[in-house]
Amino acid sequence: MAWRRNGLGTGDLNLIVAKPSTAYNNCTMQHPIIDLGSAQIYRIEECIDTSFLGKSFFPQFQSELLNNLPDWLLPHHYHPDSGALVLSMHSWIVKTERHTVLIDACIGNDKDRMPRAHWHRRQGDFLHRLAALGFQPSDIDVVMCTHMHADHVGWNTVLRDGRWVTTFPKAQYLFSRVEYEHASTYQHPNPIMRQAFNDSVLPVVESGQALMIQDGHEVDEMFTVQLAPGHTPGNAMLRLQTPAQEALFVGDVIHHPIQVYHPELSTMACQDPQASRQSRLRMLHHCCEHHTLMLPAHFAAPHGGFIEERAAGFGLRWLNEDASSSA
Repeated sequence: MAWRRNGLGTGDLNLIVAKPSTAYNNCTMQHPIIDLGSAQIYRIEECIDTSFLGKSFFPQFQSELLNNLPDWLLPHHYHPDSGALVLSMHSWIVKTERHTVLIDACIGNDKDRMPRAHWHRRQGDFLHRLAALGFQPSDIDVVMCTHMHADHVGWNTVLRDGRWVTTFPKAQYLFSRVEYEHASTYQHPNPIMRQAFNDSVLPVVESGQALMIQDGHEVDEMFTVQLAPGHTPGNAMLRLQTPAQEALFVGDVIHHPIQVYHPELSTMACQDPQASRQSRLRMLHHCCEHHTLMLPAHFAAPHGGFIEERAAGFGLRWLNEDASSSA
């Protein structure tokens, strides 16, 4: 499959969704799903969540917004009968010659997450799925949390002998300083978010494994942290640059494919909806201009792709989709 290199013309890249190769507890694993030569990208799915309704998750949502959108949206990403959004809760792992980086740490086990019952005291197999990809917790060198919401920090810690301890004992955990300072003083109206800070962020800081970072922080000479405020004050993205291809791990700058076509939609969880919209538009323009592979935290399969300019705005070409057939 031919993909355009960033500003370098056209080249043949091994940027292909890998065929499933390992099954664990009825969960098909892929390794890697994207091979960029100097970096391999893996994905660990914790669960699929269909508990969020479009009309409540997006305060400006109207059913008319679904008109003229690609056929693939229904029902794989939106259930028209119930109005439910299909969201994936997953982590990305990037392996380079020097480091193994885990991006966002999902929901976690044993966490007090009421009233969201299906997140509460989970007993999931995330670490077994990690092992099925060939990684142990001690193999992770860097954990990057794009922000401090409960579904992005949960596996930062595990419960051991009644205490929350770091899951990845050798890792340096990267927290946006802006995000941490806000979260440590803000009385979030959602008790889930307050509890997540206490059980999945503070123990990391107390362990000495946390590094507070600023916009532009570099990791491994291949990654650059870019702040994208709005969803939260210190919300961040992680930019991966290889000779073959640029990829952008965008976290919650965008939650759902509908926002590619309607970037004006911010979620009920965005603390500053207008700033969130501006960050999303900047991200979409960047991905379109630089042919950057966009890898969000919550898109259901195929989980990421390329942004293309259309007459009416933006369009999405999935990473396993030929350019001539994109919608």
